Amino acid sequence: MSKDNGISSSWPIAAASQIRVKILEDGGSGSSFCRLYYNSSSGAIDLVTCNEDEVYEQQPIYDDCNTNIEDEPFYQSYIATLKDNDRTIIDSFRPSDVIGANLSLEYNLNNPNTLFGMKSYASAQYNIYTYPKSKKGIRTSCCHKQYVIDPKCCEDFGNAQQLIKAIQTISKLYNAQRSNPLKCLVILNPYSGGGGESSKTGAKNVYNTIVKPMLEQAGVEHDALVTQHGGHAKERMAKRKKQKNNTTKEEDKKDVVKEGSDTSLDNINTDTELQDITNYDAIIAMGGDGILFEIFQGIHARSDEEQIMSTIKFGILACGTFNGLVKSILHWSNEANYNHVESMMHICKGETFTLDVAKYNVLSKVSSDSAPIVKQSYTSFLSFAWGLIADCDFESECIRWVGHLRSDIWAVYRGVLFRRQYRAKFSYLPPENAPKNKNEDVVMPKLGQPLPEGWKTFDDDDFLVFWVCNTSHAAHICFDAEDAIIM
Repeated sequence: MSKDNGISSSWPIAAASQIRVKILEDGGSGSSFCRLYYNSSSGAIDLVTCNEDEVYEQQPIYDDCNTNIEDEPFYQSYIATLKDNDRTIIDSFRPSDVIGANLSLEYNLNNPNTLFGMKSYASAQYNIYTYPKSKKGIRTSCCHKQYVIDPKCCEDFGNAQQLIKAIQTISKLYNAQRSNPLKCLVILNPYSGGGGESSKTGAKNVYNTIVKPMLEQAGVEHDALVTQHGGHAKERMAKRKKQKNNTTKEEDKKDVVKEGSDTSLDNINTDTELQDITNYDAIIAMGGDGILFEIFQGIHARSDEEQIMSTIKFGILACGTFNGLVKSILHWSNEANYNHVESMMHICKGETFTLDVAKYNVLSKVSSDSAPIVKQSYTSFLSFAWGLIADCDFESECIRWVGHLRSDIWAVYRGVLFRRQYRAKFSYLPPENAPKNKNEDVVMPKLGQPLPEGWKTFDDDDFLVFWVCNTSHAAHICFDAEDAIIM
């Protein structure tokens, strides 16, 4: 079955036919000249060797507007199918595995190349960054492909630029769809997951070894903030006025790193804490679900919350204990693999979808005659839990060091050994009594007023769990809402 999906129609055949590249074979012992060819059967971009009798002095250069490329013998050979016996593929990559692609130019006035009496002082190279899947379908490491362009077939590198643009577009790279590079703010919790900030699975190590390199390969500009205490991410979301002298306090400098600085988060010198978050196109949270929760609460407290939520994209990388949202996103993306590289592939390519965000108001009643007032307002993207689940989540913080097993341990402690009684009054509208018209909203009754017709209520002195989920997974090990879908 063809995997083309209409891509071949956008492949610049004329430009690709004029460009040949050289790659090293056998560890650098030899070299071959190839042309890039889009294979509509496999959906891959192949490097096909040039014919042995192909000599540049005899090869037509298709820069004449009177030349009909379809009539040239080489063109017919170029578009031939893989069934041809003389077609040799020495390298290949799939656009779905590409995270970054660029054309690098280098000028050298001492070694000019001559083409039809014209001097070319530049050399060019294609840099393709791919993360191919293993036989088990897992992405782990980067494969950096470097293809040196033969300068004899380039006059102004216009065809070379057209070809790299096509590779970026076919690979669905996010920056290829924008006039300006994507700029994002990375916020990481160094203590997420319970392993400590020096842990190999901790946010700091994941940032240095995976996140920063992949963002650079994708051409994504970014700043990074290391949170220093609980609520730091929420504080960062608040508006900040930029000072005239463009300097920061010493305590701000030590927990921020900017793109272009040292690879390590230990060397930090930037004023990014003074930039308002509206200066970014995206915010990436590194930690558990709690770090994104802090980010949303900080935005929720702003007067321009609606604008920010509609313009800024959000990403999350699993470095926490449970990581329910990351697992749900990968599940909705039909990705069976739960790892950082897979998540970064989606983030760097700008693959997004909309997700419902719930709003909860905690009410307070001054007296029996007064109307309830909002004591606190929260937003939620994952779930709302009350009873045993909430206790297992919050009370087990004292044994965070054991990882995700802490919730199981506390479930036995609080649910069996020292069971707590949860009393509540629960009212709800059954689906069969909901409005038949899907465009008609359900009007929530006010607290303390009689319920509308169709609502049901029950009281229970011994509740165990009340759990409302907005995602398919409440944790990476808990697939509790199979029918939850993206909106």
